[in-house]
Amino acid sequence: MTAPANAFEAPAKVELTAEQATDALHKTIELLKLPENVAKMDSAKAQMAAQPDNVMLLMMMVLPVATSVLAPILMEFKFPADQGGLMMFMSAVTKHKGDSVIAGLGKEMRSAFVPESLEQVVNAMLSGGGM
Repeated sequence: MTAPANAFEAPAKVELTAEQATDALHKTIELLKLPENVAKMDSAKAQMAAQPDNVMLLMMMVLPVATSVLAPILMEFKFPADQGGLMMFMSAVTKHKGDSVIAGLGKEMRSAFVPESLEQVVNAMLSGGGM
C-alpha cells in the first residue's frame, strides 16, 4: 500500500472479496491463537479489566497490541499496519456480514480483543454508526 502524500490524506480504501475476507480471518485467528500472542492480548485486556465497558481504554490499551500482533496480516492484505488499518480491516470484513461463515469468523477474531461489553459499540463504529 502506498503511503498518503501527506498527513491529511486518507489512505486508499481496501476492499476484500468474500474469499479474501475468509482467508484473512483464518490467518488472523491462527495468529491470535499463538501462545505468545494470547499472552500479549490477555495482558492488554487485563489493563482494562476494571472498566471493561470503557471504549477509550480499548482504543488506548488493547487495540495497539492487537495491531502489532496482526500487522503481518494487515500488510499482506494491503491495509496500513497501524490502528487505522486494523479498523479498516475489521470494517472490510464486516461488509460480508451476510455470509454466515465470515460473520462467525469475524466474531471469533473480535472476541480475542474486544470485550463482550463493547461488542455493540465496536460493531456500530465499523458499520458507520448503526447498531
